[in-house]
Amino acid sequence: IHWLVSNSRSERTGRFCQVLFANDISGIRQVPDPRFSKALTESSKSYEKLYPSLAGTTMILNLPFVLNAFVGLFKPLFPKSVQERLKFKTAPVLKSLKELTPLSNNPTTKKAFVAEVKKLLDA
Repeated sequence: IHWLVSNSRSERTGRFCQVLFANDISGIRQVPDPRFSKALTESSKSYEKLYPSLAGTTMILNLPFVLNAFVGLFKPLFPKSVQERLKFKTAPVLKSLKELTPLSNNPTTKKAFVAEVKKLLDA
């Protein structure tokens, strides 16, 4: 479905649109089920293989302090191509939401979230 949305927006706006993946880790207290991690990794690899020009940045948002420190130690070991596309950031607007519904039905929340994502991408 991602490529359908991306193609549609690219045609409508006359600008090339990429797909941004953002994973919010707020509230995670334990290591995720390995099957989830494997599925996430495999789907990302498949997407990059099938639609390389559409695959944009992947953001991992709101990691707990300990995990963020751990990632900081190992990120330099990732291939350069992965380092360039993978961002670990804090997203206060997203972290403050108890559920994602306000992103779709509250124009103020949606605007704040979009502004936050743009800021995180530029950082």
